[in-house]
Amino acid sequence: MATQLADYEVTGSVLEDGTTPCLRARRPARLGGDNGAVTIWILGPLARTPWPAARSRLEPIAAVRGDSLPDWLEAGVADWAQRPVVWVSAATPVTTTLASSPAGMDVPAQLRAIASAARGAHALHEQGQFHGAICPQAVAIVGGGQAGSEASGGPGTAAGGEGANLSSSAAAVLAPPSLADGGRPVAQVGYPPLAFMDPQLLRGAGGRWSDIWALGATAHQVVAGSPPYQGLEEVAVVQAISRLLTGPAPVLGQLPGAVNDLVASCLSIDPADRPSTAREVADRLEEGAGTWPGPAGQ
Repeated sequence: MATQLADYEVTGSVLEDGTTPCLRARRPARLGGDNGAVTIWILGPLARTPWPAARSRLEPIAAVRGDSLPDWLEAGVADWAQRPVVWVSAATPVTTTLASSPAGMDVPAQLRAIASAARGAHALHEQGQFHGAICPQAVAIVGGGQAGSEASGGPGTAAGGEGANLSSSAAAVLAPPSLADGGRPVAQVGYPPLAFMDPQLLRGAGGRWSDIWALGATAHQVVAGSPPYQGLEEVAVVQAISRLLTGPAPVLGQLPGAVNDLVASCLSIDPADRPSTAREVADRLEEGAGTWPGPAGQ
């Protein structure tokens, strides 16, 4: 693994599966403060997303601040893995994601992490933005489940604003969205996985309701151990997209507790039947975590 990206000293990788490059690095001296841990996300090859288009997509999202969003530092272009890529950095030190099966996190803790990501999505929605790539890889766990002292703010140069501190109560933040054409997300191999994509998004009708679908699919993965549409990653992309666009609603098993009704409503084919806000999803996930049946995580 390369040890340098722009003037960041890369110290490790967050994800074990390599699906979405997410790196640990040291904060450059030019940004002020100490050289504590920061997180860098590689959002896409520059050939796929030219920098002006990527910037137009990233700046409005970086301008949204919230306890459940990364504390953005800046975005840019640099060589990584022998090709130019678009990257963003955040003062928030991410240790893993839900996709990496974080050790020591039982089901209630994972539901609370998804709830935190849902609150991040709600903050975006309130500012007219939507994420479009919520999935287990996008639920970024902070400090092994608790935000630590390293999550202090810094200058938000990507949006020209001031950084916000991460609340000590936040177990997770919503990772930055993937980049496609710089305007709206499209199907990509790997991130987000097709099994977590709202069919409406593939039809070009994505919006906050697509994020609500994806939050339900992510909760289904945590509770049931599988996404709502199984096997999509094992077939050709064209076949998988065709199945999503023409197939019926996913068949869901009976999930335990209050999570069952929430997931079923999030995964309604008609967006009008889904919860109206991501904040409602977050509240109901917190309720489900608090009333989880049996011993914690069982």
